[in-house]
Parts: sequence; structure tokens; C-alpha cells
Amino acid sequence: MEIDRVFTGPKITLEQVLDSRTRRVERQRALLAEGVSCLVSFTLNIPGPVKQFPLARAAFSEGLALLQDTFGAAVQKAETIDEPTGSEGLLVLDADPADAKRKTAALEEGHPLGRLFDMDVLDEGGRSLSRTELSLSQRTCLLCGNSAKVCGRGRAHSLPELQARIGAILEAYFRDKWADACMAAAHRAMVEEVSTTPKPGLVDRNNSGSHTDMNFFTFMDSADALAPYFRRMYLFGWDSAFDSPAALFKRLRLLGQEAESAMYAATRGVNTHKGLIFSLGLLSGALGAWRHEHPDQPIDTVTLLSLAAQMARSALDDFDRFADDTNGLHCYHLYHLTGIRGEAAQGFPAVAQTGLPTLRHHLAAGLSVNDASVLTLLAFLSTVIDTNMIRRGGLSQALSRRQEAQRLLSTITPDTLIPTLTALDQDYISNNLSPGGCADLLALSLFLVFIEG
Repeated sequence: MEIDRVFTGPKITLEQVLDSRTRRVERQRALLAEGVSCLVSFTLNIPGPVKQFPLARAAFSEGLALLQDTFGAAVQKAETIDEPTGSEGLLVLDADPADAKRKTAALEEGHPLGRLFDMDVLDEGGRSLSRTELSLSQRTCLLCGNSAKVCGRGRAHSLPELQARIGAILEAYFRDKWADACMAAAHRAMVEEVSTTPKPGLVDRNNSGSHTDMNFFTFMDSADALAPYFRRMYLFGWDSAFDSPAALFKRLRLLGQEAESAMYAATRGVNTHKGLIFSLGLLSGALGAWRHEHPDQPIDTVTLLSLAAQMARSALDDFDRFADDTNGLHCYHLYHLTGIRGEAAQGFPAVAQTGLPTLRHHLAAGLSVNDASVLTLLAFLSTVIDTNMIRRGGLSQALSRRQEAQRLLSTITPDTLIPTLTALDQDYISNNLSPGGCADLLALSLFLVFIEG
């Protein structure tokens, strides 16, 4: 870890720090003058001239959320301030100050970021309760475990040592937390996709569609086996954030091969998610790289898809290097359709322009995830040329089915949605059709919606 890449904010002066403390005391007094019986003042312990930087903001947001969760309905009022000298939070509580102090001390001691939290509790007279008066353990030094006050007053450790330790704490916490969130979103997306019912020609909760070698439980086994790999792909992205997109893609592809082996082991040789390993793996890696640089910002889907596109351009070389050993390569050499590789290299336009808007719209309108996903899949069927449809029914059938989906989409209603798609499912099964590419696009759309949340 390079300290300069963590502590990237503006350097502040001692005068600014003193002025900030004065303003904080004035705000505390103003709130206490309103008859407040308990007040929590929350800041971060960040030594050195750089107090405000992306990971610090993320840590402050984490601590503030913990306080809100800990005190719940007891929080009567909350104020936050974002300054170059650091973020500050003031929470007015309807609580006993001693009890509040015990709870904040537990957060400071028990949470992985707690060593960086400074949660003072003031009573109605403005007195800050100490740990000593409540027989609580004293805070220890970040580096040596001795008294934090003694080490601080004696300047026992250098600033670079302290910053390196703080940077390591912040990076380790958010790296793992968000990798877990990526894995959870990827797993949920795979489960929600296969659970979406009815899906024409595809495996769902009703039947196995046009497939004789797999069923709903095959997909569930595959999802369980693959979820940890999407976590690892996220971590590859985080750890390679400063590498070129091409270099990151190369690393992800090797891990994707491991994931394929895990999938085949879980499904006894059945290909359930090979295409999704490629596309969702790209998005997981891109998310890790983007999040490393923007830890304090909401997910930016547009930028994320753009980064994935830069990485995926390396996959276009497959069309020149390999023979028709996959359905995607076969369709390229036969019809010049670039399939999922081309879709990814363009930033997944079908997801950005069709999947996400459709899914968001129907979820916002109150539809269940299932029904919103059914409509999103139908939207994909009406716009995408699916190479899986070409493989099973030929190009002319794929094009005619796209027109059919367009007609259905223009006439379907909430009451006719399930019966119409159920009938379409039987039609697809009779003709041995399966839009697996559209199913993958649905899973990608679900993944992005979940990580946005």
C-alpha cells in the first residue's frame, strides 16, 4: 500500500484544526441549549495534515450508520458537516448518557474500524463522559498496544508509521466488505435469473425449458460454486486498479477458466453459466477497480460499463486467433455477429439501454422482482439477436422471434403477462429454442440493480 494513494486530500494547518474544534464546541453548545440531555459527537482519529480523503469519508459514513443503527428511535436529531479538517456528526439522543457512552465505547472497541472512531458523549451540562468513570478499558495505541494517550503525548511513533497502519485498516476493511457485497449481488442475480418464471425455452421454476441436461437445481448448484469466483474477480480489480484494462482482463480470464472448471464440477459437465462467467466476471473486476478509486461515491453504472468495455476489447482478438470452437465464434465467422464479446466491448449497450431502464421502471412501479424480470427478458427478446437462438433455430428464426417479441411487448398487460409468457414458453420448447444470451443479459441487469442498492 502506498500512503500517498490513500491520503489524497488537501493538507490543513494547525490553525484550521483549532478553528474547526472551536466551531464544533459552538455547535454542541447550541444544541445543548435546546434542552438536550445526551449528545454524541462523532469524528475520526486521523493524525497528520491530511484529514479528509475518500476512504476517510467512507469510514465516517460507516460509523454514522452504526450510530444510527445502535440508537435507532432514540436519535432525535442528526447533523453532519463535511470540512477539509474532517467529517463531523452530532446526534441528539433521548438516552441516558452513561448508557450511550458504554454503547459508543463498544463500537470503538468491537468494530474493525473502531480504532479510528472518536465518539464523545456529552451530558446535558456539556460534560464529556470518560471511560474511566464508567470503569471501561482505556483506548490502546494503534501500533504497540500501550495507552493511546501516553503514545500520543510522547509522540512515540512517526507519522508515516501511523498513516501506514490507518491506511491498512481502511483498505482491508472496505476491500473485503465490498468484495463480499459483489459476491452476494452476483449470487443473487444468478438465483433470481433462474428463478424468474416463466421464461420462454429457459430453465425456470416451472420446467427445464428446451434443455434435457439441466434443471433448476443444476443452476442453483452452479451459482453456489461460482459465487466465490466473482468475489475473487472483484479483488483482482481492486488490487489491479492502477494496471491497464488489458492487463486486468488477462488476469480475469485466467480466473474465469478456474471458474469454468468449478462450474463443470458442480454440474457434472453441464454448461450452465459459461457466458455469464465472462460477462459478470468483467463487471466484477471493473467494479473492484472502480471502487478502489471511488470508495466514498455511489455506484456509477455508466463509468463501470465503460471500464468493462475497455477491458473487454481484448476479447475481440479471439475472432482472429481461434477457430469455431464456441457458438459465439461460429456465429461470428458465419454471420459476423460478435455476440457477448462485442456486447461487452461496447459497454453492454443492451443492458444500459434496455435491461436497466426496463428493470428499474417496473420495480419502481411496484412489480415483484419476478414479474419485472419477465418483462425485462421480453424486452431483450425484442431487441437482441441471440446467438443461442441462431444455434438452435437459424438466423431467420432468431429474427422472426425478435419481431414476435416486439408485438407481444406492445400488447401485453399485467393480467396477460404470465399466461402469454407461459404459452410462449411451450412454443419455444416445441421448437427447441432457448435465448440463453438474453438470460445472461437479464442476470447482468439484476446484478447492477442489486449493487446500486
